[in-house]
Amino acid sequence: MRTVKQVSELTGISVRMLHYYDEIGLLKPSKVTDSGYRLYNDEALMLLQQIMFYKELEMPLKEVKKILYSSDYDKTRILENQKKLLILKRNRLNNLIELIDKTLRGKNEMSFKEFDMSEYYNALEEFKKTNY
Repeated sequence: MRTVKQVSELTGISVRMLHYYDEIGLLKPSKVTDSGYRLYNDEALMLLQQIMFYKELEMPLKEVKKILYSSDYDKTRILENQKKLLILKRNRLNNLIELIDKTLRGKNEMSFKEFDMSEYYNALEEFKKTNY
């Protein structure tokens, strides 16, 4: 079991944010001591990792909670979909970096397709439809 401070240090999420997750019912501590200390077990940390994946995808916490606590939650399917979305995001960033490199080398290409996020947004909408 880890204290809220230890979880904060491990994950980089502030103690205040972990308290907020508890308040809204997104991530409850595994146990609360008689002194009021929140303790988290490995299962809670796995759930926190899922939440962090969603945060990386910029999903609102309200939507994250709906997905994580839906009756047909399938962790494997969710991870597969999250992976697809993160790959799309990575590819877009790689294309932007490549465009910057071309510009720095003096190839003044007027290209804006690298800024297009429609593929990512379409995949995100599909993810939302199939997961809640």
